[in-house]
Amino acid sequence: MRGRAEITRLILAAGNLPYNDIRFNYSQWSEYKPKMLLGQIPVVEFADDLQLSQSLTIARYFARETGLAGKDNLESAKIDAIVDTQQDINEKFSNKIVYENDKQKKETELEKFINEDLPKHLQNLTKLKNAYSQNEEYFVGDKLSWADLFVYHSIDSLFRFLPEIKEKLENQFKRLFEMIENNENLKKYFDQRPETDY
Repeated sequence: MRGRAEITRLILAAGNLPYNDIRFNYSQWSEYKPKMLLGQIPVVEFADDLQLSQSLTIARYFARETGLAGKDNLESAKIDAIVDTQQDINEKFSNKIVYENDKQKKETELEKFINEDLPKHLQNLTKLKNAYSQNEEYFVGDKLSWADLFVYHSIDSLFRFLPEIKEKLENQFKRLFEMIENNENLKKYFDQRPETDY
């Protein structure tokens, strides 16, 4: 699966930074888990063997390294507000639906997510975008930031999990998807990205 490391892959691709993308299958994980600082992935390991853990920490680090974290502290905070707002709905979807084992409860939560949680979230994203950018393409300021990449990746993942909502929402995200999918550096990455179910 693309997993929590995918946002960092998108940032690295947009910034045209080279890296080694090491992925484990389930049978390999037991061998590598003890070698990870916190026993979890994703992890970035630098040339001096220093490991950096936590997916959003890693993403923020490389966003700063690639110029995708804002031109100053205030713009960086606006980007973080977009990311954190999107992360709220991502976590709600994962915790209440993806990881829910009770079939009846899952169906109830899914209906609530589609009809209540998601529309409210989209309103919140629109409010933030209108407050933080005058450019229709970007969530913050007037150039690509990792907020754009994070929302793109999150919504694309949601479409993959819930294809039934794609038709209702794709127009709302059309410009964002076109802007990102037409970025030369990202196009190169998308062309070579491994095919995965999720």
